[in-house]
Amino acid sequence: MGYTSDLLGGLATLVEGTGLAMYRPDGIYAATETGITFTVMPDEPDRVLCLTAYPVEDTDLTDATTGIQIRMRAGRDPRDLDAIADALFDLLHNRRGLVLGGVHVALIWRQSQALMGQDQHGRMELAANFYARTTRPSPHLYE
Repeated sequence: MGYTSDLLGGLATLVEGTGLAMYRPDGIYAATETGITFTVMPDEPDRVLCLTAYPVEDTDLTDATTGIQIRMRAGRDPRDLDAIADALFDLLHNRRGLVLGGVHVALIWRQSQALMGQDQHGRMELAANFYARTTRPSPHLYE
């Protein structure tokens, strides 16, 4: 794949390893599971972590800062959502020297977080933005 897919896939695998959520590349989850998806928030299951990457800073070097929005959805109890957000913070904030899907991440930290309210089915949603300082090789960059 490419840098973005590798980074998000590696993050999904890391999160799955904690037992917080399940990651299946086909995106099919049981109603009782917490699924991990990319970019598009599905209608089901009720509990989902949706990962989306976006560029924050790219220079003429291979060093890059990539934002990763983790949009979280749980049931109607906001405490469930807080528990997921707290677990992700504990797993990721200020973590150094990891490799996600083959992408070297020197540092990852939570930059911001905001409650999004309820979706059309009354399920609570929240978005957290993590910044990852990575190495991103490309043909026109200096190492």
